[in-house]
Amino acid sequence: MDEAASILPSKGSLTYTRSVTTACEHLHEPDWEHMDGPVLIAGDVHDLSAIAEVCRRLPWNAMGTVILEAAARVQIRHVDVPEGVSVRWLMRGDGTQARARGERLGISVHAWCVEWACAEPETDWTVWLGPHTPPRVAQMARSLLGVSAPPQA
Repeated sequence: MDEAASILPSKGSLTYTRSVTTACEHLHEPDWEHMDGPVLIAGDVHDLSAIAEVCRRLPWNAMGTVILEAAARVQIRHVDVPEGVSVRWLMRGDGTQARARGERLGISVHAWCVEWACAEPETDWTVWLGPHTPPRVAQMARSLLGVSAPPQA
């Protein structure tokens, strides 16, 4: 599969939310300043500037996780986040130990989705996936979260 085919559709990032009992995909960015519940912000190192902008807009009391996947440690950069948000960098590695692009990101997104989609009592959450997130990761998240398709424009 070529690189262009492994990037999300041209609309850019994907945002999924759950409010009360409905989970859905949004065509537009959520109101980050007034969100409730935990947040997952995930993507490839190529999404770093977009992720930094989303983090800048989070409310001071936000809680959640930022996950970034990179090929090498030299790509790691500081990301400013509220105190309740952690930042995790995942390295693909190199040589015989190298992981496929999106593999470690997919595993981490899967774990977060399982934890929060199955939370008791049910809670609101927001998942934002960067435009360079492999489509298989976005499809897996959509499935685990029980997200319906976005409304037609």
